[in-house]
Amino acid sequence: MGRKSDIPTEKRIELVLSLLRKEEPAAQIARRAGVSEPTLYRWRDEFIGGGKAQLRGKVGEAQSAKEVSRLQREIERREQVIGELTIANRILKKLSGPLL
Repeated sequence: MGRKSDIPTEKRIELVLSLLRKEEPAAQIARRAGVSEPTLYRWRDEFIGGGKAQLRGKVGEAQSAKEVSRLQREIERREQVIGELTIANRILKKLSGPLL
């Protein structure tokens, strides 16, 4: 993934609004801001998506869903590690024989 933009949120909003108002071509806005056109369009899409979520009253739901998904993947990963360690532990117990 690319690096996080150093451009403050308020400045990004200004750039996106300028793009939406068609005050100047996207290439010119992007060049002036020092970002690529795809980055500018991604900001636009995120801006519009956030507005839609706000209107639906679902602002935090997308972030919550992402967090739940991330946590589920982490649980699965940890369960896998536990399973592997359990198998390794059983093998080591069998190989070591009875302890004196």
